[in-house]
Amino acid sequence: MATAQTFSTEHVRRAERTAYWRDHIWASMGRFDVVANDPQFRATVISRQVGGFTVARVKAPSHVLSRNHQQARGDDRRLFKFVVQHKGTIYIEQNDKRLALKPGHWTLYDTTRPFRFYSEEETRQSAVLLRAEDLHLKDLAPYSLRNHSTAQGYSSMLQSALITAVSDHGRDCAEGDVGVMIARLTRLALLEHGSLEGRRTSHEVMRERIDGYLDQHLSRSDLSIDTIAQGLNCSKRYLHKVFLEGDCTLSEHILQRRLEASRKSLIDPSAAQQSVTDIAYAWGFSSLAYFSRVFKQSYGMSPRDYRAAHGSDTAERAG
Repeated sequence: MATAQTFSTEHVRRAERTAYWRDHIWASMGRFDVVANDPQFRATVISRQVGGFTVARVKAPSHVLSRNHQQARGDDRRLFKFVVQHKGTIYIEQNDKRLALKPGHWTLYDTTRPFRFYSEEETRQSAVLLRAEDLHLKDLAPYSLRNHSTAQGYSSMLQSALITAVSDHGRDCAEGDVGVMIARLTRLALLEHGSLEGRRTSHEVMRERIDGYLDQHLSRSDLSIDTIAQGLNCSKRYLHKVFLEGDCTLSEHILQRRLEASRKSLIDPSAAQQSVTDIAYAWGFSSLAYFSRVFKQSYGMSPRDYRAAHGSDTAERAG
């Protein structure tokens, strides 16, 4: 995964810190106004690119961040900011709505439209910038400025994923996999908290929940329909029923997910020192012979040959 980048006002002269912070925000999100309520204005952001997303952890003193109509004019990127609050309270105003975001809660707002964001104390939060198309939703506006708890469900999983992504523990994760997981968990968290897509069938929603569970547990060797049913608090019969109208069974879907994850690991430079056996076991396979057989059936060549054809020289030596 890409190295985390740290941006801080600590090394800048006090008189220049607010402008320095503003210029950094402009580079990533567009033109804004920043007013510091704290003359010290010691602020830090640690960010990392995961897939196509920017994930960040921010610490800042009392300040006001705003965007007016003139600054927003012509900006059609529709970048939304998903914020999980860890310390202090931030207030967000947009489209005649006002939200007080306290620790243990999250919200979503449109950074490319006029808004006002302010705090009266030091605050800390995790955040990710995304677009509606990243989540396969027609529009994120209906989900904006709603206050939701991170105490349970997919919101809790997403909070953990965001924290891990920008921490040292995230360095060993595959960038694409983490990006996909964050996007999927964000979508599931939105749908879990009052989805406006009422026309979606219960089976479609359950498919999303199953894939979210697999994102978290695919590497478990004991993963089975029994453990999925227990984890999602539903019957095995219902799980099978969800996949009746699809082109594969749930067991086949799990196998496909494991094979695809293994295939990516085989050609991932960060996994070049891992053997084929290690990769197979890491993604829940308990037999190398079985893994090699089903891999060849799916991709037309053995895992070692596939790695040799698509991977690096180091990966070839790892075998």
